[in-house]
Amino acid sequence: MAKKLEISESISPAADIPHISKPAKEIALEKLQKFMQEESKLVRGIFQCFENPGATQKITYKKYPTPAEMRKRGGTGGVEPFSKSMTDGQEYEIPLYVARFLNGTDVTAGAVAEHGTGNKNIGTCAYSIHGFKYSGNNPPPCELGTGAGNEIGIPVPIVGVSKRVKRYGFQSLEFESGAA
Repeated sequence: MAKKLEISESISPAADIPHISKPAKEIALEKLQKFMQEESKLVRGIFQCFENPGATQKITYKKYPTPAEMRKRGGTGGVEPFSKSMTDGQEYEIPLYVARFLNGTDVTAGAVAEHGTGNKNIGTCAYSIHGFKYSGNNPPPCELGTGAGNEIGIPVPIVGVSKRVKRYGFQSLEFESGAA
């Protein structure tokens, strides 16, 4: 007798269509455009010059690509660099990213890190003062000077940033969460 041919055996199952994800460059460009749109909003507030009260300072800052740079990358939009002479105590309307820069924070720095856990306090518009500091109340012991009745040793301070001094700030007049 002839063997019965099963057609279902001869037909291979349909291949699953693989998921084609967007290239990493395209994903990064979309994230960048989202941040540019959010942080380009204008906020009203008072410029503060802690370093030299009453002084006028030229504040220049570029965080995002210009429109020409965005076109080269294949995107749209862009943000022109900020440049303005600002006087201490005067009221200004500036982009949100500049206000955050003056206050030493950057939300994009925190968002870029894994799961948004990055440090948002980046310390812009401040300078460090280096000095000797101890971790805790007691100075750390040193190997030098131990023995011969001297059990504690000579304290050795840790050299590093002992404090940060803020140069500029921006006091927001808009009382929204995360405004500045």
